[in-house]
Amino acid sequence: MNRWINEKRLIASFCDLVAIDSLSYRERDMADELLRRLKRLGFEVWEDDAGPKIGGSAGNIIAKLKGIVDKEALLFTAHMDTVQPGTAKTPLLSGKRIHTDGTTVLGGDDAAGIACILEMAASLREHKLDHGDIYVIFTVAEEMGLQGAKNLNPAVMEKVKANYGFVLDDAGKAGGVVAAAPAHVKRHITIRGKSAHAGVEPEKGIDAVRIMAEAVYHMQLGRLDEETTANLGMIKGGEAGNTVCGQLEILGEVRSRNPEKLTKQLKAMQRGFEEAARNWGGAVEFEDELLYGAIDLRRHPDLQKLLEKAAEKIGLPMDYHSSGGGSDANILNSLGFPCVTLSSAFYAMHTVQEYVDIEEMIRLTEFMLSITQSVEAVEKAGVRNLTTE
Repeated sequence: MNRWINEKRLIASFCDLVAIDSLSYRERDMADELLRRLKRLGFEVWEDDAGPKIGGSAGNIIAKLKGIVDKEALLFTAHMDTVQPGTAKTPLLSGKRIHTDGTTVLGGDDAAGIACILEMAASLREHKLDHGDIYVIFTVAEEMGLQGAKNLNPAVMEKVKANYGFVLDDAGKAGGVVAAAPAHVKRHITIRGKSAHAGVEPEKGIDAVRIMAEAVYHMQLGRLDEETTANLGMIKGGEAGNTVCGQLEILGEVRSRNPEKLTKQLKAMQRGFEEAARNWGGAVEFEDELLYGAIDLRRHPDLQKLLEKAAEKIGLPMDYHSSGGGSDANILNSLGFPCVTLSSAFYAMHTVQEYVDIEEMIRLTEFMLSITQSVEAVEKAGVRNLTTE
């Protein structure tokens, strides 16, 4: 299947893209370039209003390439933004790797995913390969807590009718699949005590620090099991060193790939704080925010079957693994699109040692092409089917 991919075009496309400055909230130049490229490839394109909502210069790009046969529709996504230091990037080719001069990140996270999506679309068009509707989403501000995906415009997303989705945004070799990722709940805790002079009348105070200390002493935190973690990461409060602490603000989180375990841990933490507050005569309040839901490929056997069928056709070994963090796939799953994240040929992400492996980018593009050819299709005269040649 490698014969369908133009290696020189893929490399040139990647190098052109990483040379564009595209820091989070400043993706305008990248968005304009991708809009031009998608239109040239025959996509219908839209840009949503996520940019103004999050204080950025560009919105998410949503695009559709109309199918030429009757197949299940597919969605491929990647994000446009990069982390610091990410301005004036200079891609350098060394053998089968592309890296920088060591003063900036490369931006392979996630330009590798973008370049492979564009090459897949170019190959479909150039070789007249059959395909159903292909949707593409390029998000903004992924590196800032999935802000682009969280602010996808519902009216524009109504146009996306994909059966399965593939997010190109994980380090490692082609064939890697994030089959499970946790739900993530952010928790804000307010402990209310009573201030008093610590040297004159401390007995009149209710110490919020004591309440917190008692609760945390009995609380399970850190890694609870292979699926669940809990953390209290920020603590703020108090007025002065000579004043009994009257109020504390705590910011924490719970993550789990198991919804029941997530709920159980949240309840256990709440009980611990409430009991400690009662013991000392204080009060406690909780504010929870579900940042994203969990991913579990086992809930989507048809998607797993499609992945394995496509990989088998090109002799690509599969590597299913889990993640402790979230990606745009978590958001898209919550919007009703069965999605997984695919490893996308970049390594040492978020460091100045970042690089991409060209052979793995080619294999990833092969894998994506094979996915487009592995869903059921209705025969159409004059259209070549990759699986039969």
